[in-house]
Amino acid sequence: MSLKKKTETTKVATEGKLSKKIGFFVGLGLFLFILIMPTPQGLEPIGKRVLAVALLMATWWGTEAIPIPITSLLPIGLFPILNISGAKANTGISMLPLYAHWVVYLVLGVFILSAAIVKWNLHKRIALYIIKIMGNKPSRIVLGFMLATAFISMWMSNTTATAMMMPVAMSLLMQIGASHKDSFGKCLMLGIPFSATIGGVATIIGTGTNMTGVALIKDTVGIEISFFDWMLKIGLPFAVIIIPLMWLFMTKYYKINSGKQLSTTVVSDEIKKLGKMSRGETLTVIIFICAVILWLTKSLYKPLFPMIGDETIAILAAIALFVTPVDYKEGEFVLDIKTAVEKVSWGTLLLIGGALTIGVAFSNAGCATWVAGGLGFLSNVPTIGIVLFVAIVVAFLTEVTTNMVVVAAFLPMLVGIAESAGIPPLLLMLTATISASFAFMLPPATPPNAIAYGTGYIDIKDLVKTGFWVKLICLVVFPFILYLITMNLFSV
Repeated sequence: MSLKKKTETTKVATEGKLSKKIGFFVGLGLFLFILIMPTPQGLEPIGKRVLAVALLMATWWGTEAIPIPITSLLPIGLFPILNISGAKANTGISMLPLYAHWVVYLVLGVFILSAAIVKWNLHKRIALYIIKIMGNKPSRIVLGFMLATAFISMWMSNTTATAMMMPVAMSLLMQIGASHKDSFGKCLMLGIPFSATIGGVATIIGTGTNMTGVALIKDTVGIEISFFDWMLKIGLPFAVIIIPLMWLFMTKYYKINSGKQLSTTVVSDEIKKLGKMSRGETLTVIIFICAVILWLTKSLYKPLFPMIGDETIAILAAIALFVTPVDYKEGEFVLDIKTAVEKVSWGTLLLIGGALTIGVAFSNAGCATWVAGGLGFLSNVPTIGIVLFVAIVVAFLTEVTTNMVVVAAFLPMLVGIAESAGIPPLLLMLTATISASFAFMLPPATPPNAIAYGTGYIDIKDLVKTGFWVKLICLVVFPFILYLITMNLFSV
């Protein structure tokens, strides 16, 4: 790492510690202030108490004053004390059940499935073959990496997809002698994390933000969005349109020469190292494909088995990994518990539970309606104006705080805004859910950005400038997809 990078890293770390300390006391101050202040007009006393907890959690989440998963546990500690929920609280507000929400088990199943994919290097094989097929022209190489990253990110975390692709990309850059100032290197290193983010939007399991949004939509407005609905009506159309546009913009912006040819033997070498597909890898492919087929065809067998949900399929796939033998005599199965436990992001499960709990409480306690009343001026704004307003606010807010936190905070209040403006709540809720993934400008905004920045091939200014334009492309294109494809297919 260069001296400049070390200095920047030290500066960021120092500023991070300071923001955590400030965030801790600001959050605590807001919490106490809301509790002792008179109840605002139009808000019930229980709503004031929920608002206090919500502000405390949002502040601590945003500044990471304490670890994010621990902040997510605050409702379990504070709701009973404040008589918001609990054994003796007759308020109708749930607490513990939402930490065991079906989305939590869907995420758990997906994490376990991803652990098997990583264990047997299936994700790496898929990515390398996609890159090899794309050819050896610089612009095509960038597209190959972007498509491979996006595809992998559809089925596992954006962070894993980025972390997997970066070493291959760096090996390629070293092989061709690309310097840290080379435009091809910058384009490639930014294309990978950006594609991981967009790929995560494509499926309901691509990112926890999607799953949190889907859960809140069902719990607040009663609209169920299945794996098939999200993929074909929302996420995939967006990814299929945005990835090529992003590639065209980035290759033009960095003046990538499409006629020049580069040596990509590093990709072929990596494929050779993988060798033939092992039995474990083959079995993982079979279980993975079966899970995807069951997710996509759920509408066909739903009338016969109405009790089966996306989480059921995810957990069955996870169990199948533990009971399918690779070598029965040796007692080896596709996945072992040690690998599964290490690969599951338990903190994410707590974050989803906490986000759902405070989100639903915010809605049920009347906080969302009260906040919506303060935004009454939006009722006179055209629908497209409201959509753009929500998308822009969420897209820039997500640069400084966790995506799932933004979704949990915004979705309940958007129901009231939509109802007062006379538009379908689903329209605004989907806008916020998707826009929360438009985190392209800063290293802390999302782990893929941080990984790319850590390679040394890009500077903050590269990330900010390119990320801003990619964010703008998404904000311009997304409303058209929402209006012309998504809302028509949902018939809302």
